[in-house]
Amino acid sequence: MDEFTPIASKEEVEDAIDSTGPRCSSCDAPLREEDRFCRKCGLVAGPLDDAGAAEKKWNAVRQLILFFIIEAIICATSFVKALDTFSWMVCGDVLLALVAIVFVALNWKACKPLLTWNDFSWGRLLLYCTLAIVASIIISFVVDWLNLSLFSKRVSYHAYFSRYNYAIALTIFFTALTPSLFEELAFRVFLLGKLLMVTEKRPAIFISAFMFGIMHMSFLSLFWLIPFGLALAWLRIRHRTMWYGSCIHFCFNFTVCITEIWQAARHY
Repeated sequence: MDEFTPIASKEEVEDAIDSTGPRCSSCDAPLREEDRFCRKCGLVAGPLDDAGAAEKKWNAVRQLILFFIIEAIICATSFVKALDTFSWMVCGDVLLALVAIVFVALNWKACKPLLTWNDFSWGRLLLYCTLAIVASIIISFVVDWLNLSLFSKRVSYHAYFSRYNYAIALTIFFTALTPSLFEELAFRVFLLGKLLMVTEKRPAIFISAFMFGIMHMSFLSLFWLIPFGLALAWLRIRHRTMWYGSCIHFCFNFTVCITEIWQAARHY
């Protein structure tokens, strides 16, 4: 009777497959090609003596910390009553725009490809913008209801600008246009790009969305700002451009402006 070779167990087959691929130089655990870090020990995947890669990683971490501190200081001034003026609001927006421009300029080689729109599609853009408008209408009414229920007040960007000439233009410019450009530069071009240098895609997306949410300094708004940040970060990675996110951001905020202007007109 012929002898048969014993059938290998599932674990033995997986070990044989793992042995043919890359392995961690620290704990010898198998690595997938897309892994930036070892899933077992957490160290950077690849040679431990890669000083150039380590230096790039720490440079990215230093820039991220500096960016976070500067943004947090500027945004925190919104709680200072003495600075609750139109002039300081403009100065704050200018400073935030300059922070975004400077950090993107310092990393121009990595950021430049994201400023192009090679993956453009009218159909895709229309779909994304339509979803943004619908989501904005729903969230606007939910937030308004929560503010009335919890704090017995309405929070309105348009109400802030209504005391000035060209109130509608100012509302749209400062609430829809500038955030859709400079927040995308800051959080999806610079911040997310740096996070992808020090961690993998999923945690990078979540960290960028969380930072995007907390920088708005509104606890109540976190329930929609973080999911919004997640969607924008995912689209930036999927399409390798900031412009879908920028258009979505504009449509979302512009719809908020129109909703508030419409509500204000109803009360007159």
